[in-house]
Order: sequence, then structure tokens, then C-alpha cells
Amino acid sequence: QVQRGDTLWQIARAFGLDVKTLAGANRLPDPNRLEFGQQLFIPLPRETATFLWPMRGQHQASGTQGLKIVSSTGSLVRASQSGRVAVATRQLVGWGQTVVLDHADGYVTVYSGLEGILIVPGATVRQGRPIGRAGGGGIHFQIRRGNAVMNPLALLP
Repeated sequence: QVQRGDTLWQIARAFGLDVKTLAGANRLPDPNRLEFGQQLFIPLPRETATFLWPMRGQHQASGTQGLKIVSSTGSLVRASQSGRVAVATRQLVGWGQTVVLDHADGYVTVYSGLEGILIVPGATVRQGRPIGRAGGGGIHFQIRRGNAVMNPLALLP
């Protein structure tokens, strides 16, 4: 859903797409004209080695512990990178509903504070596919390499 001040370029970049692909998928006559509240269809991006934003919304760094991303309750949360579902639990103490994806290259991504989980442990998930829905307070997102929490802003487009 288009938020105030959004541009098609910003939205396309957040989802790892080029503007022409996003404009074409939504049959936009003028890609420079978006309206607040307008619903856009987001096609799956081509898989890349780059981490993508798991959802659009306001974000703030949580110190060295990742990002808090706030959007509308129920917004889809997508796999930042392809991987295997290592954890999909409805109650992780201190984290709430949480999904952890193992990317088989030393990296894992953590998505917590979910309102709903759309995948099961052991499943393989492609980059950009929905894995859950955001809760009212948004989600907490981490990119980890081994046991170290990385700075997501340095790894996201």
C-alpha cells in the first residue's frame, strides 16, 4: 500500500525490482503518479545474493540488535533472502511469534513480533515469498552471521 511521500522507485528498490517491472505489473499509465493508499501488486524479484527488505514501513535501528520495522497490522513479511526455515514458532520467550531462515552460507535472518506465520519448519523459501504477517507493533528483524548480529542497514539496498 502506497504511503505518503512514496515513489515508485523507492518501492521497487525496497523489493529488489526495477521500476519498469513494477509499473508494468501494475499497469500504471504514469509511473510518476502514485496515490496515497493505492494498492500495488509486488511481483517476485529475481533471486539475488543481496538481502532485501522483509517489508516496507518505518524503521529504526535497535542499537546493535537489528531493526524494528513498523507497518500496517497484517502486512506481509517476506523472506529477505532464499533459505530453509530453521525455526517457525508461535511463542519464543521474549520474541513472540518468530521465524528464523538459514541461508546456508553462514547467514541467518530472524523475523520476530509476527502476528501470524505462513510457513513451516524445514520448508525451503524463495527470496521475496511471504513468511508471515506483521503484528501491531511491527516486526523485529535481524541478519546474523554465526552468532554475531550484523548491521542490517549495511546489508539492505
